[in-house]
Formats: sequence, C-alpha cells, structure tokens
Amino acid sequence: MILDFYKYSSTGNDFILLDNRDESCPVNDKKYWQRLCSRRTSVGADGVIFLESSEEFDFHMRYLNADGGEVSMCGNGTRALTHFYHFLTKVDKPTYTFSTMNGVYNSQIDGDTIWIEMTEAYDKQIVDNSQLYSKNIDSYYMNTGVPHCIYLVDDVEEVELVSEGRRIRNHSLFPNGVNTNFISKISEDSYKVRTYERGVEDETLSCGTGITACAHFLWDKGVETSSPINFQSRGGELVLKKEDNSVFFGGPTEMIYKGKLC
Repeated sequence: MILDFYKYSSTGNDFILLDNRDESCPVNDKKYWQRLCSRRTSVGADGVIFLESSEEFDFHMRYLNADGGEVSMCGNGTRALTHFYHFLTKVDKPTYTFSTMNGVYNSQIDGDTIWIEMTEAYDKQIVDNSQLYSKNIDSYYMNTGVPHCIYLVDDVEEVELVSEGRRIRNHSLFPNGVNTNFISKISEDSYKVRTYERGVEDETLSCGTGITACAHFLWDKGVETSSPINFQSRGGELVLKKEDNSVFFGGPTEMIYKGKLC
C-alpha cells in the first residue's frame, strides 16, 4: 500500500493530511497512524486528517489524534483541511461548508488567513478546582468541539504545563480526558496561551478549539468585552472575533511538504 500524504502546519500545530475521497486509507488502523505520528521514528505529527466526500457539503473531515484515537474535530486542523481541499480541487468559493463528527462548519480563505466559523460552545461550568490545579484559582470548563479547561494566570511561562496539564487531563472528573489551557494577559485585547492536548499527551504549539474556549471564557467572565482578541501561542498568532451571533477564529496555515507512505 502506497499513499500520498501532505504535511501541514497551522501555527505550529502540525498534521498529516490524506485525500480519502476514494476511501483507500486504512482509517481504522489505530496502531498504523499512531506509529506514523511518532516524531522519532516516522513522519511525526499532532494528528492525522482525512479529506472525505460529502453528498450534502463541500467535504467531510475525519480527525485522529497522535495516539490514533478518533475525536470529533480539531480547530487548527479545519484550517489546514480547508487549504488542502482548495489546493486539490482549485474550487474558489466565498465560503466552504464541511461536516465533522461535531457538526457542520463554515470556512473562508482571506489571503494568508483562513477563518473558521465555530459551532456554539456548550456545557460551560465552573469545576471544583481543589483536586485539579495547584493554584487557588477557578477552573472553567466548556466544550468547543472537544472538551477544555481554562485557567487565567499571571504568567503562562511560569506554569509547569506538562505536569499540571497531564494531571488535569487524567483526573477522574474527566473520564474521557480534557485539554487544558493557561492564558495570561499581555496587553489590551492580547493574551499568551499555552495548551496541553489530550491524545497528543504533551504541549502543542497552538490549539484552535483551545483559544476558542479561552475567548469564550474571557467574554463570559467579563474580563474582555471587545472583539477581536489576539492570542499569542508558541506557534504564532491566532485571532478570535465575534460577528453577530457567530464566533470566528483565524490564522495562517501552510503546506510544508508532500511524501509517500509505503
């Protein structure tokens, strides 16, 4: 079996993308994709994205984390997949509509920026923090396609992110695991963010659903009332904005190289 693949980076969140519209990819071979995502022995990536056909929409997205497990969607991955679809089909549209396990999304290509209209965040709640984070601050939880905890701290660079994030991710309060985000204010409407991602089991350079959760947290708590909000991740800058009743997040994405899987 030989498969063409494309390596993408969306502000440091890196992915292996494959065209599976002919259903030729062994999507359910968890160990195969897990090995492929290993950085020391194979291509290496935070996840694998499959472009699939859709009768109703422009395309369908399937997403596997680096551990080979399938999850409902990936924010930065949707930006990479929009670019990939446009690259393969050469179809120019003001808005692309695609389906995921989490529902239907719209995306737009605006020069070097790809914007995603996010679905509504849900299951918002303050979680008992006494067993979670070592600092005495609120733990805020919500689902923006995948589950997230958010913490507003003085300086994200002082957080022991991997140890703290891993402990929260594996806590019994979250039987399916949770992604953990720490944010700190840089200036007006600008924040640093760091994220520990389940499935990758490490810090990633950026996380689209994570910064979406962070923006909702800031708006919900009244910390920020304006839009847009700029988030500086270790992989680059992402922007969250509100338009009417919708929330969009945007940033750059790029194809790095093409290869073959043997």
